[in-house]
Amino acid sequence: MSRPLPVIPEPDRTPAIITHLSPLAGLLLPTLGNVLGPLVAWLAFRDRSGALDEQGKEALNFQLSFWLYGLVVGVLAFVLFSAGLIGGAVGAAAGTPDLGAMAFLGTFGAFFLFFLPVMAVLGLVPFVFMIVAVVRVSAGQPYRYPLSIRFLR
Repeated sequence: MSRPLPVIPEPDRTPAIITHLSPLAGLLLPTLGNVLGPLVAWLAFRDRSGALDEQGKEALNFQLSFWLYGLVVGVLAFVLFSAGLIGGAVGAAAGTPDLGAMAFLGTFGAFFLFFLPVMAVLGLVPFVFMIVAVVRVSAGQPYRYPLSIRFLR
């Protein structure tokens, strides 16, 4: 026997859509706006209904997760980029300019071929899932974000 799918009531759909679109605050306040937008929306709408509370938590958890993923990738990029530059400088100072040049060029290659595309994906994926969430919620279906760490339950 299958359970009926939950439905977001008509009066809750507009606040749910606003909650899912609230990460666009990141365009006005880079770095934290995409997290502060869902936080403010969730705090404003969570007492109205269980559906708004649940959708607010989903949006906030997803944005916190991707903020954390971006932070980890950014720190990793910084550490590896710095290590490559230091390795290149040490190699050049040790009298082996070929080794220093290879480390230096390898660092730039890794940065442009790996870390920039990863950061682009980390910037694009949340936008795509946000649009999918808005479409689903506007149809009355609750949305559960993938790749999300459940900080708030």
